[in-house]
Amino acid sequence: MSREALGLIGGVAQRMISPVRHQRGTERPWWRRPGVGVQYQIEYRPGMDWERDYKQFNRSMMDDEENLAFNGPLCQVENWVELSARTGADYHMMEIKWHDGICYFDTELTHWKTPDDYAGRFAEASRKAGIPFMFYYSSIFDHNPMFDSIQPKQGSTISFIGYRPQYLDYIRAQYREIMDRYAPDGMWIDWYWPDEATDATIDLFRSEYPQTVLAFNASNYFPSAHRRLDYTSSEAHNLDGHYLKLVKMERGFVPVFASCWKWATIGRRLFEPPWELIAPAGRWWQDPTLRDDPNDLLRMAAIVMANGGLFFMGVTSKLDGSIYPDQVTQLGILGDWYIPRKRLFAESVPARYRRREPHGVEVKPAGFKTTACEHGPDTLLHLFNMRQSTKSIAVGLTGGPWEKVRGAVLEPGGPRLDVIRDRNGARLVVPPDLSDPVDTILRLES
Repeated sequence: MSREALGLIGGVAQRMISPVRHQRGTERPWWRRPGVGVQYQIEYRPGMDWERDYKQFNRSMMDDEENLAFNGPLCQVENWVELSARTGADYHMMEIKWHDGICYFDTELTHWKTPDDYAGRFAEASRKAGIPFMFYYSSIFDHNPMFDSIQPKQGSTISFIGYRPQYLDYIRAQYREIMDRYAPDGMWIDWYWPDEATDATIDLFRSEYPQTVLAFNASNYFPSAHRRLDYTSSEAHNLDGHYLKLVKMERGFVPVFASCWKWATIGRRLFEPPWELIAPAGRWWQDPTLRDDPNDLLRMAAIVMANGGLFFMGVTSKLDGSIYPDQVTQLGILGDWYIPRKRLFAESVPARYRRREPHGVEVKPAGFKTTACEHGPDTLLHLFNMRQSTKSIAVGLTGGPWEKVRGAVLEPGGPRLDVIRDRNGARLVVPPDLSDPVDTILRLES
């Protein structure tokens, strides 16, 4: 860990002076360009925290002979894939083994599995829909009762079983089953840690399945991960605020990553190869209700993609396998906004500058944040409406990067705006009826 910490500090210092230069090109694969993803989660059970008592949980899932008596969550995977398509998702993922260890796929290695092969159905439906698909696999915690004798902390979610040789043999064999039966486009492993499970996972995929896209949760913060994975990932739960916040859970407070704005702008400057931020589509992983302002999730998506990242949303299934109605509504709102703008994000790369916002841009009224992107010969200037302003937007552009700006067009497909130049630079105004409540995108022509 000390080597990772020193590497992180050194990398931050270097990139604050010389930010990452993002690779251009319209032929980038889906995981190397900005986009939106959906994660279908089977981990939520009403009344049970993430840090749940697994002695109690496992008993609740067993019959009198201690066999798995599976009672959900079930999976309506065909409906999930249709929801991804309506959202305009560029990729999506199904959790097929969470920390409870229940396998939602056909495996010969344990009886702790669902009667239906949900992974197979998800793979088939995804291919028919033409959506790249990944599988989630928990490699660091696993509360399958067959491992009770080697479980470090049998009753606690946080039980690092990934160190045990017997368990490492198990996950290697399951990876081969998953890849040989379903051939997913990628695997998303929870989570990256300098331990045996992480090393065993990376070694196996790189040697036996090198074409499979490999990503790990929490890997954004480990310098070693950026050399070893196809893309890195971590969480960001709120539009803005502090880097971290404390969330109260049944067994105490847990620190979680908070500000999407702060972590995304760090990602633009520091993270390479591609990176991802993941957030719950609801208020919290265990609260699937709509946020106070449903547009906040759209703003988060716009901020991450404009800064060069993938934005990944976790949605929650009820025990019958249907997605909670509020989250279906949220994804519908997102899709209506995102689909007309998809190419603007996919075909752009962030401009290279040191600070969170580009130099020489002044926006009034207060409450807007900005990101600049290269889009062919033009520049896209994203004006993120962080405070739900409904007023005209006045934009002033001064200094070297903006000296050649001669025209401005509202995207997607909007009108041309007058650009007024004087000795102080350029300025323009976006009328209230033409501004976007989420992200007003100006294509600035040179």
